[in-house]
Amino acid sequence: MSEAVRPLYEHPAFQKASGPALRPGGAELTARGLDLCGFGSGDRVADLGCGLGATLGLLTGRGLRALGLDASAEFLARARAEQPGTPLLRARVEALPLADGGLDGLCCECVLSTLADPGPVLAEMARTLRSGGRLLLSDLYVRRPGAAGGIAGCAAGARPLEDMEDLLRRHGLRPLHVEDHSRALSELAGRLIFQHGSLDALRNLTGGGGCGRRDPRDLGYCLIIAAKEAS
Repeated sequence: MSEAVRPLYEHPAFQKASGPALRPGGAELTARGLDLCGFGSGDRVADLGCGLGATLGLLTGRGLRALGLDASAEFLARARAEQPGTPLLRARVEALPLADGGLDGLCCECVLSTLADPGPVLAEMARTLRSGGRLLLSDLYVRRPGAAGGIAGCAAGARPLEDMEDLLRRHGLRPLHVEDHSRALSELAGRLIFQHGSLDALRNLTGGGGCGRRDPRDLGYCLIIAAKEAS
């Protein structure tokens, strides 16, 4: 893929600002989510869209059996270098090569907002989680009424928080805990502006492969912990 059309999260300029987690809140927000999930030692937890492997390191550091999945061969190669010995699979989140009910937990961070239709991914999450298994979800959401729709780039699937919770319920994933972490998004935007002068300058640098030309106030960032409902 040429540098000019890469999504924002694949561009070195963004990676410099975001760090290895490639998302608002970084490892600190993931650790917060893992605390809320309450996983036990030896639980099997998969990271969907594992990127450079930052969350995998947190999982293994807590004594969990981690598995990373990503569609990018480049990201998997870098994750393998950072997390040797952790199983990694190249896969699309809409078609997970995993058994039914084989996971105690799933992490999915800043992935669903890149998809126009998150339904197939949520169905796969519900299929692969055991009853009572936990989902750690962090992502962009639409904050202002009427702002949803017409979003391009990495926020194409962003939707109001209430709609996200409803989608989870419709796929058998019951929200247990919801937190707003929009400040983390603002802090990341601030670092990008500091480096490049403006978000428009960064969009020009990346050939427009960012999160769409919209008012940044339209978007927030959330953490949701959900449980797989009993069949």
